[in-house]
Amino acid sequence: MRRTKALALSRRVLLKQGTALAVLAPFVHCLPASADTGVSQDSAVGFAGDNAVQLTVLDTVFDLAEPVAVSDTDRVKWAPDPRNSFGSAGQLNGRSGWFSGDINLVQPQLFTAWPEVVPQSRRSGFRRGKKAHQKHALADQPENWRVTIDGDPAQIVALYRRSSPIGTWAVAIRRWESSKRHYVTFELDRPVPDGALVTIEGPSVPKSELRRQPQVFSEAIHVCQAGYPQLGPKIGYVGSWWGHDKDGRSGSTDALLSDGTGWSLISAEDGTTAKSGQLTLAKPAEESHQKDANFNGCDIYQAEFSDVETPGQFYLHVEGFGRSFPFEVSPQPYEKALRLAARWYFHQRSGCEISEPYGEGRTRPRNGHPDDGLTVWQTQVTIGQTIEGYGKADAFKLLSEYAAAHPVNGSADQDPMTANPEAWGGWHDAGDWDRRIQHMDVVYHMADIIETFEYTRSLSLNLPESGKPFADPAVAAKKNDQDLGDGGTVLPDLIHEALWGASVWRRTQGDDGAIIGGVEYSSSGIVGSVSWNPVQTTYAYGAEDWAAYRFAFGAAKLGHVIKTVCGDAVLGDAIIDEAVRAWHWAESQPVPTQDQSEINRDSVLRARIASAAVIYRASGDEAARVLFEDNNPFEPQSDDPIKAIKAERYPNSYLEYVRASREGRPANPKIVAAIEGWIKYRALQLKRMGRDFGLHTTETYPWSRAWMRFGPGSNWRAGQWMMYYASKGELPAEFQNAAIEGMWFGLGCNPANVSFVQGLGQRDFADPLMTEKFGTTTIPGQISFGVTGGKMHDWELRKVAGSIYPANQEDWPVYTQIFESRSIVISAEHGMKSNALEWLIACALATAQER
Repeated sequence: MRRTKALALSRRVLLKQGTALAVLAPFVHCLPASADTGVSQDSAVGFAGDNAVQLTVLDTVFDLAEPVAVSDTDRVKWAPDPRNSFGSAGQLNGRSGWFSGDINLVQPQLFTAWPEVVPQSRRSGFRRGKKAHQKHALADQPENWRVTIDGDPAQIVALYRRSSPIGTWAVAIRRWESSKRHYVTFELDRPVPDGALVTIEGPSVPKSELRRQPQVFSEAIHVCQAGYPQLGPKIGYVGSWWGHDKDGRSGSTDALLSDGTGWSLISAEDGTTAKSGQLTLAKPAEESHQKDANFNGCDIYQAEFSDVETPGQFYLHVEGFGRSFPFEVSPQPYEKALRLAARWYFHQRSGCEISEPYGEGRTRPRNGHPDDGLTVWQTQVTIGQTIEGYGKADAFKLLSEYAAAHPVNGSADQDPMTANPEAWGGWHDAGDWDRRIQHMDVVYHMADIIETFEYTRSLSLNLPESGKPFADPAVAAKKNDQDLGDGGTVLPDLIHEALWGASVWRRTQGDDGAIIGGVEYSSSGIVGSVSWNPVQTTYAYGAEDWAAYRFAFGAAKLGHVIKTVCGDAVLGDAIIDEAVRAWHWAESQPVPTQDQSEINRDSVLRARIASAAVIYRASGDEAARVLFEDNNPFEPQSDDPIKAIKAERYPNSYLEYVRASREGRPANPKIVAAIEGWIKYRALQLKRMGRDFGLHTTETYPWSRAWMRFGPGSNWRAGQWMMYYASKGELPAEFQNAAIEGMWFGLGCNPANVSFVQGLGQRDFADPLMTEKFGTTTIPGQISFGVTGGKMHDWELRKVAGSIYPANQEDWPVYTQIFESRSIVISAEHGMKSNALEWLIACALATAQER
């Protein structure tokens, strides 16, 4: 059952007909190892109950060419289009593939040949033919399979399948193919005795065999693969939806599990039983989660072993099924999760080289830096008017139109664009390289974590700035040569990371306090483009009030924490002053009238009031205090408050006002009391949809189901409990346990047994969204949303066509929609200020409770 990580690093897949051996491509999970050989298998056999046998099959893998440097002597056929996702395709010495950009002064242009499908890796038996008479794939018809038990043929009573992508590649211009994982369940006419040898052979699937033993891995058993706390809740969940048969009927473990099913917690060190018991029903299939829908599609049972406080490695064994992936019980199992969640932002830096020893196994040239040949063209397009802000316009279209109207080499009458050499720094956004003003929310919360949890001030992230004051030459986040702080105070690593995130806006702030909306590329992704040598054209958004308010929100918090918690008053005051100047610049801007703009500016109003609270706490600015008190969502208010202000938006801003009052700034005691009561009330809303997988999703989730966090961000409510802790100085046991339970689903305790955090658990999400060189190893700590949840876009469906079965997404229970393909963005993406940030906060809170 041990994990064969070395195999997963191979780039070439060799599938041998007649054997079960496979060397896996980097995005394909390792299947559970054979108990006899210890190697990964192409086809893995498992069991469910007495008479159900399960087969896991990998289908279609790729031969990935290594990128090569382009030289002056090569024959290059290439006409780049910076706005076309395939605008980098071309030929090198007659071979077709894709190119990176060619503007970097110190790094070569790269060429990568198109991926090729290894022919013998395709499992044709799982594909429906184009002929009308082939209604079903051959693999969906029981008569096409042969199953034996100790050599004697067994009759297949029913056959169920579910299939999903585990990686998608463009193999030519606008043509994609996916790797797939098929789960096939056979209900047999008789039980499979312990010790019996089972063989399975079917359409395009060579013979696979396994002897039934208790240690066989079961996909129906779900545990937190990163482990459980020695003192705290510990629960494993059991149940599985099998997909459909050829007639569209669902299959599941429902008939095989009951409250009487036995389970055991087995020590991985010596095989002894640490605890045993019987399963209890956690969530019945007939009980809905939301809108009359059950998100599991089957009964989910649980095995609780919270009273096991002995550290060690364990398996959860369930009678008739087998055992789980191994997991650890330890005093602080989520410390690594916290470190990875914070270090992930280091890997997202723009304008920073990633090299050893800081890369910890991953390297990348410096990117997004003007000294390397990249030009960022300044525009007057504001992010707020686009869909990337709070408007409806297409950002790429507006930027392209602006560039056409203001050509670089145009006449003075055309007001040509000029370069903005200071627009570097910050973090790359979700799956691409944009840096948007919304990232200042992350800056705020990094500072808030440092203020709230003392232990995080010594969190070691192995950054180039670690253990150094801001004045140190190794600190590249300075805005200019005079930006040195007090010269001696050593800042916490998480503060150094927050300073990098804020650096692009500190560096580009206007003398009048104006703040630009960020940096955008001409296309969200171009095949072959790399961040240090992009094919895209790079633009800076113009300055606007919304951007200035959002900068002020994060910068005022960062400056206050650096000054009062970290002890560098010089740097802290400098950043607070930048925040105040940005806020007042925004206040001075004319408000568009309705006939000037049809854009709903509620987002601006909310950012305005939220930033006022943070500005007031950090600086004592009286205008900010008056604005906040007159327009906060709590009583008392002015007679005509801004109606757009809602308590659920920017909730931390209200705590900032409370903290300001506790630190001696004048405040309205009625507003303070109302906020304190609201924070308590908000934290107590623990109406969970169901006690399954540790998830704490609720009906009160403020966004749509499409973006409801069913992955690492499913612990989004940890932010509410963190506010409670900051307000009260303590956290009730129910909140502590809820925060810990909220770690589980994202760390492998889910229907696919997949960890949505790279490097944590036994089976990583196969194909997280990355737009760097395709095929490189993933970023440690990179997270994925995990579960699709909402309806997929047509372009997503086109890219993964034929890789999902049942083909209709609505036939899949919500929690099972774990489609591990970067082409299904709603599953594979990371959100810089959504699930990645929520996960960072949750990790900080869970680790604090362990301590």
